[in-house]
Amino acid sequence: MFKSPADNDESWTVLDYKLPPYQFGAPLHYHHKLIETFYILSGEVWFQLGDKELTLGPGGFVLASPGTPHSFANRTGEPARMLAHASHSDHKKFLSELFRMIQSEAVWPPQDPRAIIELGRRYDTVYL
Repeated sequence: MFKSPADNDESWTVLDYKLPPYQFGAPLHYHHKLIETFYILSGEVWFQLGDKELTLGPGGFVLASPGTPHSFANRTGEPARMLAHASHSDHKKFLSELFRMIQSEAVWPPQDPRAIIELGRRYDTVYL
């Protein structure tokens, strides 16, 4: 579920993110301008943030500032849930396109990364 106010330079996106057991979340990437935060509601979520790896449970919080490589996944046998916040409403458009892409792929991340790299380029997301 997304929540986003009107599309302008002061807008934002919030996502109620549900990760099934052993679900890959996001490949390692960074943003030039976008700030992302993640707040764990239930379960455990693994993060890579820069050169650090963290596994956080309920109440855990991560801030991915511009230029900081980050990735996440549910590496446990239990579901996890988190709120993700992005500092611009364009991130909603990016995630909507990304989720459609994920549903159309047989495996994720895809064997051929060109489509996801191009999508990221349009929305301030650089995949590493």
